[in-house]
Amino acid sequence: MKNERLVFDQTVEGLFVRALGSRLTPALKLQLKQAGLDLDKRLMPAYPVDVWERCVGIAARSLHPDQPESEAFRLVGEQHIQGYSETMLGRALFGVARLLNPRRRLARVRQNFRAGNNYQEALITDVGPGEVDMWLNERGMLRHFKHGIVLGSARCAGDLNMKADLRHFDDEGVTFRITWTEVKP
Repeated sequence: MKNERLVFDQTVEGLFVRALGSRLTPALKLQLKQAGLDLDKRLMPAYPVDVWERCVGIAARSLHPDQPESEAFRLVGEQHIQGYSETMLGRALFGVARLLNPRRRLARVRQNFRAGNNYQEALITDVGPGEVDMWLNERGMLRHFKHGIVLGSARCAGDLNMKADLRHFDDEGVTFRITWTEVKP
């Protein structure tokens, strides 16, 4: 389908093979298989976003059962970045990201997300020194997963003082306020 929202195999690999692989019990792998992700076979080139969301949710609830669902999704998003940074594409993206300051890195957010799916739109609005709003066209519980990705990406790029707070969400997307300490040249 031409307009189908798809998540690419390197994204699936980053989360389910690299980040969570050692934590996937046979029962959890069976749940994922029933939801449309068979990790005992070669990954498909892409998965429909509804399969991806179901599988992320299964992992989030299974691995973080003591957390509210939104927090479990966020934690899995952070874990995903650690695994994604170990993929061939992830190593390349974070290699470049470490060379850029936060504002320049955030200007590339759409392209970076588009390396993992075919639908991501992003809008960065400058708020002030060391502060931007980032809007993503992410809906449902995946907005919390993306929150974790934003936080995890900052850490992988070396920005240990960057913060991202969920400011607003609706049926069209989510807005995060991202702040960091500006470093004077």
